[in-house]
Amino acid sequence: MKSHFFAIMLLSLSCLKGQNSSTTIEAPNETLVTKEEQLSTDAHRFYPKAGDWSTEATLLLQTGNSAIRIGIEELKFRRFIQNQFVLRTRVMATQSKEVTIINQGSGLMERSITEFTALIAPGFEKHQGMNGKHTHRLSPYWGVELPIGKRNYEYNLTNSKDGQNYYTGGTFNNKVTKANTIGINLLYGIDFYVAKGVFIGTEIGYGFMHQKYGNSNITNSDGTFSDTRSIPMGSNSQLNLNFNSGIRFGIVF
Repeated sequence: MKSHFFAIMLLSLSCLKGQNSSTTIEAPNETLVTKEEQLSTDAHRFYPKAGDWSTEATLLLQTGNSAIRIGIEELKFRRFIQNQFVLRTRVMATQSKEVTIINQGSGLMERSITEFTALIAPGFEKHQGMNGKHTHRLSPYWGVELPIGKRNYEYNLTNSKDGQNYYTGGTFNNKVTKANTIGINLLYGIDFYVAKGVFIGTEIGYGFMHQKYGNSNITNSDGTFSDTRSIPMGSNSQLNLNFNSGIRFGIVF
């Protein structure tokens, strides 16, 4: 009886060992993922790949003392050459025209001011790797850009020959030409991916800027005779800290 009981125990142990052995054999087919590998996988779900493009706009949420509003200040385009190396181009353009009727007592004068400014800044960025439990959506980067700009300005006043006082039939015109800007900026910024292919961010820059103010071409007339003269307005070079107070919002495609 005891030998039968002992034999049953051995059989039971053999069965259990066989089950454990089969479990051990199947285990190598399972892929174990470390915490670091999982974080890296999460990061690459959000971060653009080589060959991707992105476009973004800088949104201004408030201007001066006015009510909160949304405006677009500039656009930027990116091309991801490698996973962390990016070519970029920033574009900005503004145009305005203001017309005002001035009552000088002796008569009316019409003043018009037209201004156009454009800037293009090609450059590159080097992004840092995204990792860590709380930073796998963050992509800090540094970079360099070369801004090149142009400015046109025109001031026109009717019934005036000096640009200020009333004169019947007179005209005054001041047109600024050959005004341009060139420089180089060192950049540091951060992208935060709120979802796959969608990010917000901010950027700061420090660099050298050379501005040429152009020529002031003044033409005035008293209705009979006219005179034109060109006055160089000089230039200026300086180091600037550039911080954009707006929020960058972009998409990857």
